[in-house]
Amino acid sequence: MLEFQIPIHFEDVSLSSNDKYSIRKIIDVNSQNENTILSNLDLIYERIKKNSSYIVDHQCFDLLFSYLLNISKLTADQRNQIIKILKFGITNITLKISKEFNKTKNHKNRGQNDDDDDDDDDDESDEEINSSENNESFKLKCLLYRNSIKMYIFFLEHYISYQHSSNTKESNTTENNETSKKKSTKKKNSTLDSWEQEEQKEAILTSIINLLELNLSTLWRLDYPEEEFINLLSKIIYAMIEQPMNLRSKGVKKSIFEVLTILILHYNHSFNFTSKIIHLLHSHESLPSHCADLYEFIYAYQQQQRKQQNQKNYSQPTNQKNQTTFLISDIIREIGKQKEQRDTSGFKNLAKFLSELTDRLPKIVLPFVSLLLAHLDSDSYLMRNAVTESIGFLIGKALNKDDKEQKKQEEEEEEEENQKKNESDQLDLLNILFERCRDVIGYCRSSVLKTLSLLVNNNWVPKESYIQLTKIAIQRVSDKNSQVRKRAIILLSDLLESNPYSPHLPTLLFKDKKDKLDSFIKLSFYNLKKKRELLKKSKKNCKNKKDNILNSQQVPDDNMEFDQEEFKVEKEEEKEEQEEEEEEEQEITEKEIFEEIKLNKEQFFDLTSMLVPFSGIKEFSPHRLPLYLEHLNKYLDSSCKFIDIINGTIDSMCQLMGSVNPSDILESIHFIEVAHKYQIDRSKEAINKMLALIWNKEQSIKESTIRAFYELLVNNTREKVKSTLKSSYYIAKNLIDLTTAATLGEITSLEELMIEFTKKDYIDQDVINALWDVFSGKVVNFNKQDSRGALIILSMIANNNSSIVKDKINLLVSVGLEQDDEFLPRYTCITLQKLRSKDSKETDKILPRFKNNQSLFERLIYHICLNSSSKCTDGSVKNSKWFMFAEQAINTIYILAEQPDLISSEIIKKLSDQILDKNGETNQFALSKLIFILGHIAIKQLVYVEEIQSEIKRIRYEQSKELKNNNNKKKTDIEKELGTDQAEEEAESEAIQSQAEADILSENNLIGKYSQLVVSICYNSNQLFSSELFPNELLQTCAVLTLSKFMCVDSTFCEENLQLLFTLLEKSSVEVIRSNIIIGLGDLAFRFPNLVEPWTSKIYSRLRDSNANARKNSLMVLTHLILNDMIKVKGQISEMAICLEDSDIRISNIAKLFFSTLASKGSNLYNSLPDIISKLTPASTVTSNFNNISKDSIKNILKYLFSFIEKDKQSETLIDKLLQRFKFSKSISESQNISYCLQLLNYNDKSLKKLLEHFKLYQDKLNDNEIYNNLILAISKTKKQTNLIKTSEIKQLVDEIEKKINHAREQLTLGDTIQLVQDDGSSATTNTSQSIQKPPAKPSKKAPAKKRAASRKKFQSSSEEEDEASDEEDRMVITPKKPISKPMIQSRRHQKKQSSESDQSSEIDQSSKSDQSSESDQSSEISDIDKMDITPKKPLKKPQPKQSKKKPASRLKKVISDSESESSNSSFDDTSE
Repeated sequence: MLEFQIPIHFEDVSLSSNDKYSIRKIIDVNSQNENTILSNLDLIYERIKKNSSYIVDHQCFDLLFSYLLNISKLTADQRNQIIKILKFGITNITLKISKEFNKTKNHKNRGQNDDDDDDDDDDESDEEINSSENNESFKLKCLLYRNSIKMYIFFLEHYISYQHSSNTKESNTTENNETSKKKSTKKKNSTLDSWEQEEQKEAILTSIINLLELNLSTLWRLDYPEEEFINLLSKIIYAMIEQPMNLRSKGVKKSIFEVLTILILHYNHSFNFTSKIIHLLHSHESLPSHCADLYEFIYAYQQQQRKQQNQKNYSQPTNQKNQTTFLISDIIREIGKQKEQRDTSGFKNLAKFLSELTDRLPKIVLPFVSLLLAHLDSDSYLMRNAVTESIGFLIGKALNKDDKEQKKQEEEEEEEENQKKNESDQLDLLNILFERCRDVIGYCRSSVLKTLSLLVNNNWVPKESYIQLTKIAIQRVSDKNSQVRKRAIILLSDLLESNPYSPHLPTLLFKDKKDKLDSFIKLSFYNLKKKRELLKKSKKNCKNKKDNILNSQQVPDDNMEFDQEEFKVEKEEEKEEQEEEEEEEQEITEKEIFEEIKLNKEQFFDLTSMLVPFSGIKEFSPHRLPLYLEHLNKYLDSSCKFIDIINGTIDSMCQLMGSVNPSDILESIHFIEVAHKYQIDRSKEAINKMLALIWNKEQSIKESTIRAFYELLVNNTREKVKSTLKSSYYIAKNLIDLTTAATLGEITSLEELMIEFTKKDYIDQDVINALWDVFSGKVVNFNKQDSRGALIILSMIANNNSSIVKDKINLLVSVGLEQDDEFLPRYTCITLQKLRSKDSKETDKILPRFKNNQSLFERLIYHICLNSSSKCTDGSVKNSKWFMFAEQAINTIYILAEQPDLISSEIIKKLSDQILDKNGETNQFALSKLIFILGHIAIKQLVYVEEIQSEIKRIRYEQSKELKNNNNKKKTDIEKELGTDQAEEEAESEAIQSQAEADILSENNLIGKYSQLVVSICYNSNQLFSSELFPNELLQTCAVLTLSKFMCVDSTFCEENLQLLFTLLEKSSVEVIRSNIIIGLGDLAFRFPNLVEPWTSKIYSRLRDSNANARKNSLMVLTHLILNDMIKVKGQISEMAICLEDSDIRISNIAKLFFSTLASKGSNLYNSLPDIISKLTPASTVTSNFNNISKDSIKNILKYLFSFIEKDKQSETLIDKLLQRFKFSKSISESQNISYCLQLLNYNDKSLKKLLEHFKLYQDKLNDNEIYNNLILAISKTKKQTNLIKTSEIKQLVDEIEKKINHAREQLTLGDTIQLVQDDGSSATTNTSQSIQKPPAKPSKKAPAKKRAASRKKFQSSSEEEDEASDEEDRMVITPKKPISKPMIQSRRHQKKQSSESDQSSEIDQSSKSDQSSESDQSSEISDIDKMDITPKKPLKKPQPKQSKKKPASRLKKVISDSESESSNSSFDDTSE
C-alpha cells in the first residue's frame, strides 16, 4: 500500500503517481441520477460501518472523491449522506486505533514537553511498541490507519470549505435578491443540510478531539504528525471560526477552541497560529472579542492540565513552559510590526483585540507592557485608544490587590518588595494616562477620560492620585471638543460619588477640624522648640563652667604660639558643634510633633466625630494617638484640597449651562445634582443659575431640569424623612430657600418651574398646607423671611391652581396686609391677583369681580394713602418699597374690583390732600407718590377699557349667534358674504376705544387735570422744580416715568411731548431717568410706531451712554424691537456691533445673543454687514463717547460677525464688494481691515476667480506686511479644504494667485529699496504708511469713469437738496422750557432716497463712490439731528420766561453758520474728487 500524501489542492489527487496514493478512475456525476448516487453512498456507508478502513479501497475513495469534486451539483440529501459517512468513519477509526494499540493519551495529564520518560509505565509501553514495530504487520496497520485518518480529514476539510463558501455567497446574494427569488429557492431546497445543525458540528468536533487525544506519534513513527495533516485540521477550525453562527453557539465555540488548544499545546501549531489570528482579525469585525476568548480558553486549559498533572506527580511538580505567554508576546509583537497601517478596518479590529485581551488576561499581558506603550506613538488614534484602555485594565486587574491577595501578603513578608513594585508600576501607568489626556485628537482624550472613569468607579485609583486626577478632569472641562467635555464632567461626577473622604463634604466641617488640629500641631511645635532651647542653654552653661575650670588650672607657658593655634582649633570645633545643633533644632520631624501632642478622650473624639475613616474607633488608646493624629492630618489635608477643587468647578459648570451643545448642559445638570447631594457649598449658587434652563427650547434639557429639581427638592427629602407630615415641611423649606436672595430673573424662572410642578402633580396638598402654616407663623423655626418666601411659592402655584387662594382671602388680608414687613404686602397683592387667573383644571371658570365695599379694598386704600411723616431718604424708585407695593396694589384693584375707576379716583384725591403739610409747604415725597400713582392708574385704566371692549365683543358675538337662529337666514347670509356687520362692529369698537383713550387724559377727566403738572415738572418751568427746592431726584424720576405712561395712553399727547422726552433722554444726568425713558420708548414704538420712527437714531445714540446700565437697557430695548420687526435694521446697527467689545460683560453677551438670533432669521445680518464694514474699517479706531475701540477689538467684532456667513453665494458677493473697497481706501489701516475681512471668508472657484480678476485693485498694497499675511492666510486656508483642491482647475487658480501675490510683493519691496537708494540725498520720499498710491488708470477704463461722474453729479444734487432741508431744520431749536410739536419729516425722505439708491447699486464701481457720499451724508445727518430742535405748532398756555427768547436766537445764528461752513467744505471735497 502506498502512502496517501495530502495534496495542496483537492484536484491534485487525480494526478497519477507511482510513489504515492492516487485516484484510479473519476466517475462522471452527470451520467448518474439522484437515486444511483444515493444508493452508492448508502453502500459506502454500510461497508464503512463494517470496517472504517474501507475508505482506503479505491472503489470507496474514488466514488467519494468524484462526488466531493462535484459537490455543488449534489442535492442536500446526498451531501447529508456524505457528512454522515465522514462523521461515522472518524469516530469509528478513532475507537479502532485506541483498542488496537491500547494507548490512549489523556492530554489533561500531559504537558507540552515530553518530560515523563522517567515513569515506569511509559518505559514498559515504549518497549512493547518498539518490539512490535519490527513486525511488518504492525507497519502495515500503521500505514492503513494513517491513510484512513488522512482521507477522512481530507474529505471533511473539502466539505466544510464548500459549506463555508456557499454560506458566504448566500449571505451576499440574499441582500440583493427580491422576495420572489427567495420563495423559489426555498421551494427548491426543501431539505436543509444537516451540517447547519449545531449537534452535527459538535459531534464532528468531538470526534476530532478524541482523535487528537490519541498517541498519533506511534502511527506516524515521529514526534508529531506531518505538517500538512496539522494544517488540514487547522483549516477546518479556522473556516468554522470565520462563520459567526458557529461562535454564537456555546457548545460549538468551546469545541472549536479545544481543538485549536490541543493543536497548539501538543502538535506544534503555535508558530502558524499568530499569523492566522492576525489574518482573521483583519478580515472579520466580529472576531476581536472571540479571539480574546480563545486566548483565555488556552490559558485556562493549560492551567487545568497543570493541576491534574501536579496531582499525579505531587512528589515532583512539573515546571512546564507557559505557552500562553509565548502566544501573547508573539501576537503583540506582530501587531507592533503593522504600525504603518493607518485607521483601516483591520487595524481597528487589532486595536479592539488588544484591549479585549488585556481585559481577560491582564497579568499575562503585564510583562509585555513596554510593547504596548510603543503604540502610543502610533499615527492611528484607534490604536492609541486601545493602549490607554489596556493600561486601565492593567492598573485595575493586574496591579490592584484583591482582599484575598491582601491577606496573603500580610502573612508573607517576602511579598513586600513585589507590593512596592506594583504600587510604583501603578503610579507610572497612571501618569502615562494623565499625559495622554493632552492627546492631539479629541476622540483619544475622551477615551482616556472614559478609562479613568472606569478606574474611579471600581475603586482602582490610589487615594494619593485623587487630587491630581480631579485637577486633570477640571482642565478637560474647558476642552474645545464637546465629547471630551462630556467625559470630563462624567469623570468629575464619578470622583464625587466614589470619593474616599466622606459621603458629605461641607467645607465648614472639614475646615473647622483642620483648624483645631493645626492649633494642636502649632502648640506641640512651640513646646518642642522651647525644650530644645532649654537643652541648648543648659549645655552652654556646662561648657562655660568647664572652660572656667580649665582656665583657672592653666599655667603660663613660653610656647604661646602653639597655644594660640590650639585655641583656634577649639573655637572652630565649637562653631561646627553649634551649627550641627542648629540643624538638629530645625529638623523637627512630624513624628516628634505628633508624639508631643497630648489630648484627652473628649478632645480626640471631638476631632474625629463625623469623619468616616475614624468612625470605627470606639476606644481611646493614648499609645496609638500619634499614629491616629498623623493619619488624621493627611486625611484632612487631602479632603480640604479636594473640596476646594470641587467648589472651584462650579463656575465652569455654570458657564457650560449656557453652552450651545445639549450634552454639556445635561452633564452639568447631573454634576450639580451630585454636588448638592454631597453638600458642596457652592452647589446652591449653581442651582439658582440652573433655574434659567427651564426656558430652554430643547425638550430634553427642559425635562432633565424639571427632573433634577424634583429630585433635589422633593424626592430626596421624602427618601430621607419617612414621615409624610415632616417631609412636607422639609420640602416647603427647600422651596422657600430658593426664594431667598434670588434675583428677578431667578424668581421668574422659579415661577415657571412651579407651574410645571403643578402640571405634573409633584406638589401635593400636604406641602401646600405646610406653606400656608409657614406664612401664617404657626411653625416655630421659621422667621419673617421664610413667611415671605412661602407666600411667593404659593402665588406661583396659584398660577395653575387658583383654588388654593380662594379659601385664604381673609388670612391674606389679616396677615399679609397687617404685618410690618416691607415686602410682604407687595407679595400679598401678587397672590390676590391670582384669584381671577385661569385654572388648568377648570379653564372656563373665572372668579367674578368683587364689589367695591369689600374690606380688602379698604385695606389697600389705607396702605396706599398712609401718610408717612418721615421723608424718604433714598430717592430712587427701585430702592423705595412703597412704589413697588403701590404698583401691585393698583394692579390688584383693577383685576378684582367691580368698578376700579371709582377706587382709583378716591386714592388720587386722598394723595392730593397730602401734598401740602400743615405749614403750607410742598411735601416732595407725597407729590412723588401722587405723580407715580397717576401714571400707573392711567395705564391700568387703558387696560381696563380694552378688557371691557373685549367683553362687549364676546357678548355681541353670543347675541349674534342667537339672532342667527331666530331671524331670516337669507338676510344673515347676505350680510355674511358682504361683511357689513363685522365692518360696522369693528369701526364702532375702534371709535369707542379711541374715544376712551382720549378721555383718560382729557381736561375734563381727573387724571387729565394733572397732565400739565407732570409736563411742567419735566420741563422744570419757571424753575419751580429746581434742584434747590427739590434736592431729591425722586420727583423728577416719577414725573418722567408718568410722562412716558401718559404718552402710551394717547397718541396726541405722545406727539406733543415726544420732543421733550428725547430732550430729557440726552440732557438728563440721572441714569435711572435715561433708562426709564429708553424702556418707555420701547413701549411707544410698539403702540405708535409711526411717531417714534423718525427718532430711531436717538435711541441708537444711547448705546454710547457713559453709564453701563443705560447702555444695557438701550441694547435690550433695541434687540427686542429689531428681532420682533418693530424697527427696521438700518445703518446704525454698527453701534450694536461695537457693543460686542463693550467693557461690561453683560452688554457684550446681549450683543452676541442679538447677532446670533438675527443671523438665524433669514439674511438680515448679511444685508447689514456692508454698513457695519463701512463704519468699522475706515479708521484704525472707532471713537465713541465712553471709550476707544482698538484695532484688535474691531478685528474681534468682524471675526464674530463673519462667522455667521456660511453660504457660498453670500461669501462671493462679500468678497467682490470688499475687493472693490481697496480702490477707495484712504489709509493703510482701512486696507488692513479689508484684507482681514477677506481672510475670514471661505473661498470657492468663483470667489477665487474674482480674487484673480481684481488683482490690480490690491496689487499696490501688498508691500504692507499685514495685508500680505492676511491674503496668504486666506490662500493657505483654501488649500486645506480637501473638497475644493480635488479639481485641477482650483489648484491652478490657487497657485496662480499665490504666485502673483508673491511676485508683486517682491517687485514692490525691490522698487522701494531702489527708490530709497536713488533719493538718498533728497527729501522727496513719501511715507507709505500715511497714504497708498493708486495704480495709473488705463485708457480702456475711461467709460466707467463717465458713469462715476454722472453718479457724482446725482449725489451732489441730492446733497444740495439736503442742505436746504437741513437749513430749514436748523432754524428750529430745542429748549426744554418750550412746548413741543411734531418733528418735520422732510429731511427723512431725502435720507430714504439716498439709502435706497446706495442699497440698490449692486455694481461696485458705482457703489464704492456712493458709499463715500452716503457715509458723509449719514455723518452729517447725525450731527444735524444732534443740533436740531423743533418748536411746537401750538404753544401751551403756560407763561414762558422772558430770557428764553434771546438764547434761541444766538444759537440759531451759530447753527446756521456751522451748517453753511460744513456744506461749503463738503461741496469742495466733492469737486476735488
